[in-house]
Formats: sequence, structure tokens, C-alpha cells
Amino acid sequence: MKKLLQNVYLALTTCERRFFEVFSFLVYRPQARVISVGNLSMGGTGKTPVLFEIIEELRQSHNVCVLSRGYRSPWERSFYHLQGKGSHPDGLTDEALLLNRRFPQIPVLLGKNRHHAAIVGEQRVKPDIFLLDDGFQYRRLRKDVELLLWDAMSDPTEAQLLPAGRLREPLSRLRDAQAVLLTRCESVSEDKIAFWKKWLSEKAPGVPVIMVQTRCYGLFDCHDNRLPLVESQAEFMAFSAIGRPESFYAQLEQIGCRIGDRVEFRDHHRFSDSELVELGRKATEKKLRPVCTEKDFCKISPEIAEKLNISVLKIRTLPVSQRSFTAELAAVGILLPAATASGGG
Repeated sequence: MKKLLQNVYLALTTCERRFFEVFSFLVYRPQARVISVGNLSMGGTGKTPVLFEIIEELRQSHNVCVLSRGYRSPWERSFYHLQGKGSHPDGLTDEALLLNRRFPQIPVLLGKNRHHAAIVGEQRVKPDIFLLDDGFQYRRLRKDVELLLWDAMSDPTEAQLLPAGRLREPLSRLRDAQAVLLTRCESVSEDKIAFWKKWLSEKAPGVPVIMVQTRCYGLFDCHDNRLPLVESQAEFMAFSAIGRPESFYAQLEQIGCRIGDRVEFRDHHRFSDSELVELGRKATEKKLRPVCTEKDFCKISPEIAEKLNISVLKIRTLPVSQRSFTAELAAVGILLPAATASGGG
């Protein structure tokens, strides 16, 4: 049955891709440069921190605008322009909230129709770079740079099409990327890294593979104060709503945290106050301190975070070489910024 469903899924994705290849006039070409950061799998590759590092590098000299689907938000099938500090409507995605908290001046345009969002963005903010979040499967925008993430912690047996595996599209699509970023290299052995580099080079000959690692920036309290070392080595209740929670646990242990309990919610789950209060009650019973990812923390109200004394783990993702993403990609012939800013009005 799974094989049948795989074949149906393959036929659907192939037809969609071929459709936009034949009817190329339906693909919009913005005046701004379009850089896509995406996945071949169902997520959990560490895309968000990579996207944030690229934003940090580009925003210094470019007018950057982020296009995001707004997955499972009220604006997925409409449109919302997120920008600036202050209160925002309920229902925004965790990634959008975190992006706005980290870069309040960067416009984030939410909506499944990123073709429309790009047109609106050119009119409103006139960027010279669009960053297309999770854009590998999006066909209606012409992309200048296609970056694909692959998780070094993933199981090779999962490298199959849905529903048997975790892939949204066939492995042959790896060849359409301009570079593959092999994430979470710090969490696997040298042998595993060597395996993935060989495997990826066989599946996508000529596509450069860039090794990427996640580094823990530290543990912080709900007021954004870094916790002293003695507190960060306390025993914690780790809770999360992310694609691969095992990477979160590994990062906590990397900085000396002891995990007394683990609570996992569905990816992108929006916590209710009652869920968090119950979680806090259980943590108190077990004499544990609640801790979550920065992505999850942005969905928790300040009042609840303070009441439950929730800590947050902050991370950064960088190339293993210690160079910037811009420099690392330039070394393999991929220029992220346009040679000259294009304006895009």
C-alpha cells in the first residue's frame, strides 16, 4: 500500500513541476534577487537558524525581505505583512514571531501565494533581496540561488518519498540545488559525516556540500538574562514543538544540562496556557526547571514564562569552517548578494 501511495505522490509532484516548466510564463521573475532556503524532507533540518544567519549577514548592506508561507497560520491562505516591534495578532507562526523578535526591522510577508507576496513586497518595501523561506518546492517564483538543507542526524532509511520516508520529492531533485548544507555535523561522528558527503555526491554529482554545525549560545531566563553556569547545570524538564527534538536534547547536554524529563509536542504546536500551567505543575512536582527552544519560547506569553520560570536555549548555526555563509558559498562560486543592488520598485 505504501508503495502505491509513493507512486501516486511521485506522480503528483512530478506533474506539478513539469506544469511550471511547460507554462513558464506563470513563474514570476522579481527585480530583486531571490535566494531560497529549503528542505527536501518534511522539516526538522535546522533551517530556521541557518536562515537567521544569512539574514544577519545580508542585512548589513542589503534591503532584505523574507517571504514565508505562514504554515498553519490564519494568513497561510491570505496575506500578512509582519514588521516592527510591538504587539502582533494571534496565530502567527513560531518562525515568524522569532524572526520578528530577532530582526524587527526586517519585513516578513506571510502567505502561501509567495508570487503575490513578492509583488506586494516590491511595491511596499522595494527590497534588493528576497529570502524565500522553505522555498525548494515553490514553483511560482524564479529563484537565483537554491540552497538545500540536509540533516546529518537523519536516518538513511528515511530518504524515501512519503509516506514510507520523509521526502517531499524524489532524491533526483538534489541535483537542482546549487549547494547542499549538511546541518548538525556537531551531533554525529566523523564517519557519519563522511558517509553523507559521499552519499550526497553520488546522488547529486557536482553539487557542493557545505558542512554546518550548531553552537549553543547559552541558557537564558525569561527576562533574557544569561543564566550563570551553576544554574545552567541544574536538572531540567525539556519541552519542545520542533521537527527533531533529539537535537535540542543533545544541545542541552552539550552545555552540561541534566534532563530529568522530556515533553514533546507536534511540530509547530501552539501551546495553550492550560498546557503550560500543567507542564509547570509537573516540573515543580519533580523539582525540575522548564526549558525550551528559542523558537518555542516566542509562542509563550511573558506572564506565563515568568510564572513558570521558563528558561530558553539560544543557538547559532555556522559553517564548520568558521567562515560566514556568504564567504563559504562564494568559495564554491555561489554569490548570495547581487553584484549590484537592483532596487526592485
